[in-house]
Amino acid sequence: MVNKWDSEKYLQFEKERTQPAIDLARRVEGRNVASALDVGCGPGNSSAVIKSIFPNADILGIDFSSDMIERAKKDYPDIRFEQWDADVFTEETNQKFDLIFSNACLQWLPDQFKTITNLYKLLNDNGIMAVQIPCNFNEPIHHLINKVVTGDKWKTIIKQQRDYVMGTIEEYFNVISSLSEKFDIWTTTYHHVLPSHEAIWTWYEGTGLRPYLSQIDDSMKDEFKKDIMEEIRINYPLQKNNKVIFNFPRLFFVVVK
Repeated sequence: MVNKWDSEKYLQFEKERTQPAIDLARRVEGRNVASALDVGCGPGNSSAVIKSIFPNADILGIDFSSDMIERAKKDYPDIRFEQWDADVFTEETNQKFDLIFSNACLQWLPDQFKTITNLYKLLNDNGIMAVQIPCNFNEPIHHLINKVVTGDKWKTIIKQQRDYVMGTIEEYFNVISSLSEKFDIWTTTYHHVLPSHEAIWTWYEGTGLRPYLSQIDDSMKDEFKKDIMEEIRINYPLQKNNKVIFNFPRLFFVVVK
């Protein structure tokens, strides 16, 4: 079983996933950007945001997933996309950029602090790095997933746990302040209104649950979903309008070289 990204599942919540990219890009609007790199571009939605704000920029979107890159090329033929491992790209490229942008990608990398430093080196003088990283690992969704996958029922089947590499605000602060004196760092919590408990499963089926689903035989996935859904219903009560509030904190930082 292969732990693959699925652009169709990812884009079921395109509006919610794209809003942080819009908010981040607007923080750097008005700067002189002739070249931009979108790290972890996914299906191209974040690259399209960059294009809308910097229409004359030469934009390169990179992503590890072939499915994501194929979808990006299909949906945004006016933007350049290439399949790359972000860390390999930083080691092999000779390109420099005025803007390096990353929306909800770096938390998947094995040493994101090293990656941040290496990406910074690819900036032109006065270039800017703009990054958004989910910082929702204290939210109920992560605790309930961990409860299920480490419980007696599943721990002998799901033997490899997902590594959570989200750092503290202080850790990010220390890394970026060591690179430049010109930076901003902040957090925003998005209060997504989802139509049902099922929507929370669908959201995470395409992202945070991928490492676990890849270890489960297809014949057992319905049972796994049942156990996760039971916990979701307990931890995310329906509101008066029969919808669910899905809180999602995110960390942002902008660094000028």
